[in-house]
Parts: sequence; structure tokens; C-alpha cells
Amino acid sequence: MQKSDQVSLYFLSDLDKFRVFVELSERHWSEEVTKYNESDIEIDETICWERYKYRNDLSAHLQEVFPQYQKQSFLLMLVSLFEDYLNQLCHSLHFENELSSNLKEHNGSGIERANKYLSKVAKVNVPAGTKPWNTIIDARDIRNIIAHNAGHLDEEMHSKQLNLVAKNDHLKAHNFSRIHLEVTQVYLFEVIEAMTSITNQLWYNTKKDA
Repeated sequence: MQKSDQVSLYFLSDLDKFRVFVELSERHWSEEVTKYNESDIEIDETICWERYKYRNDLSAHLQEVFPQYQKQSFLLMLVSLFEDYLNQLCHSLHFENELSSNLKEHNGSGIERANKYLSKVAKVNVPAGTKPWNTIIDARDIRNIIAHNAGHLDEEMHSKQLNLVAKNDHLKAHNFSRIHLEVTQVYLFEVIEAMTSITNQLWYNTKKDA
């Protein structure tokens, strides 16, 4: 099992790789749109068939729909990675410090349970309530809309999330037959930066208390 300081350092490395992944994916969609728009069945029949199955209606999908599917998936994965990081940190501290109880013995789940365990059982100073922490909690709430409602918002059921979207310039809600969430690349970077800040602080606090 990794030591607690190693858990944080490995997660910081994962976040750095994830940021590069987001950047490369954005570039991929831009290049794919260009390739699609420039493809010509008269001279590129192999590409048009193997890559696009002769479809001539994919431009909007490649520019908007498919990249949005991916960005929403990125947010799902980011929040999942952060929750896993906190859980692993709790497990490492439990074994390192021979704590009286482990994480699974405590009620709740996700970020809140890990926060309670770290602060009350492991006695680690968790920067909860700070701006980066609140950014992550908001991202978790937005993630739930993607996980449970496929990115669709309901004015009555999701008033909290709609308020979060309205307050953030890098999240958007489009009202067609339903309200559709739009996650931007800048928002993903915002969440990554917040997670990096919290992880650095937890690494420092666990290392200091070791």
C-alpha cells in the first residue's frame, strides 16, 4: 500500500496527465472537423467510407455533440478520481497510524465521508469550505446531473444545479425541448486546478503531521 504522501503525489501526477488528455482531445475534435469538411468522395472514397460511412450529416455532431459527450464524460471521471484519491488517502492513514476504525465503518459516502474521516479520525486539517473545495463540491453536484439525468436539467428538481450553472461563466444551459447542460474545456481546467490545490494542501498537511 502507498504511503499517504505518495497517494497525494501520484494523484497530482494523474491530474497533470488528465489535463494533457483534455487538451489533446480538444485538438482531436478540431482536426476531425477539418478532415471531415475537407473530405471528398471523388478523391477520398476510402476515408469517406471507412471513417464516416459516407455520412454527410456529421458536421454538427463533430463540432458540438460528440465533443460535449466527451467533456461530460471527463467531468464524471474527474470527480470519480478525486473521490478515489480521498478514499485511498483515508486507507493509507488508517494503516500508517493504526487508527481505531477504517473508512468503511463510517456512515455516508464519497467526498463527505472521506472529509469526516480525515478531519475527525485521522486528525488531518482538510481545507473544506475554501474556494477550491467548494469548486469541487459544485463539480460533484454537476456530475450527478450527468450520471443520473444524462446531462438534462429540470427546473423544479435541479434548481440547485441550475443556480450553479447560472453563476459560472464556463457552464451553460440550453433550453430546447429539455434543458441541456454544456460543460466547457475551461470549466474542466477550473476543476483540475481546484483539485490540484486541495491535493497539494492535503499532501502538505499529512506530511507535516507525520
